[in-house]
Amino acid sequence: MFRVFDRYLLKEVINGWLAVTLFLWLILVSNRLVRYLGDAVSGEIPANIIFQLVGLKMVWYLVHVVPFALALGVVLALGRLYRDNEMTVMSACGVGPWRIYKPLLGFGMVLAVILAGLSLYVSPHVQAISYKLERVAKQQADLTILGAGRFNELQNGRLTFYAERLSDDKQNMENLFIVLRDKKDAQKLPQLLTAKSAYRKVDEKTGDSFLVLVDGYRYEGRPGEANYRIMTFTEYGVRIDLPGEPKVEAIQSTTPSADLVRSSDPMDVAELQWRLAMPVSVIVLLLLAVPLCKSSPRQGRYGRLVVAILLFVIYYNLLATAKYWVGEGVGPAAIGLWWVPALPVLLTIILLGNERFRCRLWARR
Repeated sequence: MFRVFDRYLLKEVINGWLAVTLFLWLILVSNRLVRYLGDAVSGEIPANIIFQLVGLKMVWYLVHVVPFALALGVVLALGRLYRDNEMTVMSACGVGPWRIYKPLLGFGMVLAVILAGLSLYVSPHVQAISYKLERVAKQQADLTILGAGRFNELQNGRLTFYAERLSDDKQNMENLFIVLRDKKDAQKLPQLLTAKSAYRKVDEKTGDSFLVLVDGYRYEGRPGEANYRIMTFTEYGVRIDLPGEPKVEAIQSTTPSADLVRSSDPMDVAELQWRLAMPVSVIVLLLLAVPLCKSSPRQGRYGRLVVAILLFVIYYNLLATAKYWVGEGVGPAAIGLWWVPALPVLLTIILLGNERFRCRLWARR
């Protein structure tokens, strides 16, 4: 009888979990798609990479959705069983809370292991690919913003820039003319640069943006004077800051987990604990979901569901707050985020203990 009960319970929970996961996943992906479409319309990223970026973000969203979706699936499945009096019949057959936990925790452990692999290894790799793709897209969009066939003054007139045209793939400029002046230092000679082509490059360490000129000449001197210096170059980098240039910053979510383990930086510690907290959240939220869904047929259909959603949202907000505190160095790193998963466990013990006390009191009466 218990094996039949386990299969029946898991079927109900898995169906609810898949439905909630798909629903939340589609909402998050749709929001991200709208953001990318807006960026494409404003010229910040090219339209041909939108679906690549959305596809990469799907994996990151899945890691964050699964713990919440599983707990909500448990609430939906067990809540229906309570409303239809099926749990009353099962309780009469000797099915208690600990018997309910057995199949759920088995499934939760398997899911937590899979989620740990996604959170610790797959998600950082996918995030790094997404970051590089978005950074290249921003650079390509920056070249489009500069335009071709017109003069542009940048950096408060220090740099005058002209490019005859863009290449077909929008990755390079052709036939460039650049004048550099230092308005603060009058003794410094103006420079005139010409080149056959140029491309954007961002320094990996500092994040500074450069325009790399290819196959050109550098002229240094003042107009009307004979003391000119002429140099040829194969490549010559000019630091360039575009007005309103969007920054794509490297974030801890792209760092491999092995590097985070070796790091003592508070931001890296916070990111590592956050990744570990995702599979842990699968178990602790599942533990809390079982006593939360207990209700009588006369109670409202969505009363317990609203309470569960509220508690789960509070849990995620506390987890994000704890991550921020650890990253800012507030409190010891050993405690870190782990006080947050302890709260659902404590609340589960209180709810189960209260239910057991009520059962004993009813039996005495």
